[in-house]
Amino acid sequence: MSRISLALAAAGTVLLIGACSDSTTQPSPSTSLVQVVPQGGSTGVASDSPLMLEFGSAMGTGMEQFVDLHQGPVTGPVVPMTCAWSGDRTVLTCAPNTPLQGQTDYTMHVGAGMTDANGRAVMMEQPGMGMGGHVLTGGMMGGMHAGQDISAMGSGWRDADGHLGLAFPFSTN
Repeated sequence: MSRISLALAAAGTVLLIGACSDSTTQPSPSTSLVQVVPQGGSTGVASDSPLMLEFGSAMGTGMEQFVDLHQGPVTGPVVPMTCAWSGDRTVLTCAPNTPLQGQTDYTMHVGAGMTDANGRAVMMEQPGMGMGGHVLTGGMMGGMHAGQDISAMGSGWRDADGHLGLAFPFSTN
């Protein structure tokens, strides 16, 4: 190899190393949805069972407002519930304010625009679909959410693609 070829090869290696080590161009890691209880498609869920979402890192303040429970499909009435975070803000546990009705279908709706404590988007679709969830669009909701037009839904319900979250249907015993 000539001296010029060797010098160019060395310079290319330096440029390649420099490009790979530039942390300003790397995407910032985000957290993901780790676990959903009950998973979508579950049957025989006890009427007094809490609902639980686990995330890979601490979640942002107020993100619990982007989780609700519907009787029947996501177009059904919202069931009042109380939610609380674990001390490290990675697990959200929600309990319906009254026991769920037996042998009834419900759907847990989790907003697609939720963010972690650092303001980063939560990866939900891929892991959530593996837990029985399905992606929601405005057309699937009939243009309404909790009795209001979907245009009134806050940013925590919508992701960058316009999806309105994930639905996890289940039924009680």
